[in-house]
Amino acid sequence: MDPNETKLRLNGSSNGAPNTKIAAGVAEFFSAHPNIRFVRFQWQDLSGLLRGRIIPLEHALAIAAGERTLRVGPVAFQGVVDNSLLPSTDFKGNDVLVTDWTSLRTRQRLDPLYASVMCKVVQHLPYLTQPNWNLCPRRALETVMEKAKHTLHVDFLVGLEVEFEVMKATDEGGYVPYAKSLGNCVVSSYRDPCFAFIEEAVVALMDAGVKIDAFQSEGNRGQYEIALGPLPPVQAVDQLLLVQDTLKHIFARHGLVATMSPRPLPSRRQSSGQHAHISINPPQDEESFLAGMLQRLPQLCAFGLPYEISYERVKPVFAGNMVSWGTEDRTVPIRKVKAGHWEFRSLDATANMYLALAAILSAGILGCVTKEPLVLRDSGIELHSDNKYGEMLPQSIDEALNQLETTFEELENMMESRIIRHYLQVKRYEASLVQNMGTQAARDLLIELF
Repeated sequence: MDPNETKLRLNGSSNGAPNTKIAAGVAEFFSAHPNIRFVRFQWQDLSGLLRGRIIPLEHALAIAAGERTLRVGPVAFQGVVDNSLLPSTDFKGNDVLVTDWTSLRTRQRLDPLYASVMCKVVQHLPYLTQPNWNLCPRRALETVMEKAKHTLHVDFLVGLEVEFEVMKATDEGGYVPYAKSLGNCVVSSYRDPCFAFIEEAVVALMDAGVKIDAFQSEGNRGQYEIALGPLPPVQAVDQLLLVQDTLKHIFARHGLVATMSPRPLPSRRQSSGQHAHISINPPQDEESFLAGMLQRLPQLCAFGLPYEISYERVKPVFAGNMVSWGTEDRTVPIRKVKAGHWEFRSLDATANMYLALAAILSAGILGCVTKEPLVLRDSGIELHSDNKYGEMLPQSIDEALNQLETTFEELENMMESRIIRHYLQVKRYEASLVQNMGTQAARDLLIELF
């Protein structure tokens, strides 16, 4: 193995059963990176937080060989954004981290003692005879991809955009802008002192095998964007989480905070989204796929815009505020780029992107299966049409959850789980907690975490 290669080239995941090919490939990976002593086993919870356990290398090798498993308490998907647990949490049993070794990465330039790997999570409960996959968003997305392949004979690619601002913590516990240079690709922004840290992050990510398409200043002032190359959906989210964590890590080393929170400063004329470029191949059912997304767009907001502050972006230009689409129209929620390729804009970095993509793609697949007609006209072309816009999008997380609660069964059936009803429970409880914090405290918390 090339010692500069930081991505394990294997197919398959480890679920505790012996797999000689996986074990050999993992051992080869670590032999090529002899500095690694620890492995971080990670998953993303339903509040959008990246969580993980760190274990010594010897334990990781035993897991890859099927000789050991890694467990956490039965709380992997019971936490909310303030790190408290749902009142209904059942503390019986345990959650097992099921490793996808194809996601194994190391950032030798940044933290050479560590590697990281993404996991699915399965519940083991003493009163159930079978493991319970109902709460795992990564598993839900995998299931949707398998259905698309077998039902429609299509594949998907997803490219994600990471928008962020750079902040500095104050002695009073709040945050103030650190990067203040002009955005929108103005070259003077690349002379801002913090841009050297962005370059540091991009180099570390490229060394870790991340597909970087471009990076530049964005927005009006003090905002930057990294555009990631397209990958299959699960791998695209794995890559996204590595990018987010790396940005947070590097800026923290310099005493700063890189935040992807959707609206860190209401006084600035900009917001941060996490737009997803979604391609369906082959694109022959593209109109029905688009119709399926549009038909369910208000419900999809509950996944892509999961906090009250997220709805400060539900305005024209920021993310669009009405159900609509348009060819190269950035004022609407879904921009068509070319045949079978759309930019889905009702997303930000507080989302669990495995679940958000599972829901978005499920909506499109349902449109294809039932041959839903594309009713709304193209806002990029039909400038004077009266049929460009549908209903208003939700204006709050409560409104989005209300919309989802009445219609979630069809999406959940696509995922073959009960994840959405649990997600509704988590987000209802979380929304009440965040509301009680007050707007500024909630804003500061999202700056810190996202």
